[in-house]
Amino acid sequence: MKHIKLLTGIAIIIAASSCTKIKDADYTPTTSPKANNFKEIKVANNFNWSTTNNIELNVLGFASISPISNTFIVSSENQKEVYFASNTLMSESFTANFDLPSHVKQVRVTFGSISKVLDVNSKNISFDYLLPVVE
Repeated sequence: MKHIKLLTGIAIIIAASSCTKIKDADYTPTTSPKANNFKEIKVANNFNWSTTNNIELNVLGFASISPISNTFIVSSENQKEVYFASNTLMSESFTANFDLPSHVKQVRVTFGSISKVLDVNSKNISFDYLLPVVE
């Protein structure tokens, strides 16, 4: 018990002594004036206020002997957020438009047991139902 109290005391002393106050001489204030309300905020004319990007997903259909219908889902990579969903036929090619948060760089596309992760490098991405051959 004495060891625990001693170690705790030493840890507190080390933690307290490692904190250092920032000196006023080290701080350089910003020179931009403070706005009192939203209307006073000045930004560049070309500033984009949008936090989403409109994405166009081109889906290339895959012909089959009998029609295969399932839910086509575009979601976050971990599948916690769904950005687009539609009941589609695998044989039909189509284009899907949806808004995607700007910070998202990959999406998961799922159609039944087919699941692919696509990189979002531009506003146009493509998907086909072919799976890579594993040797």
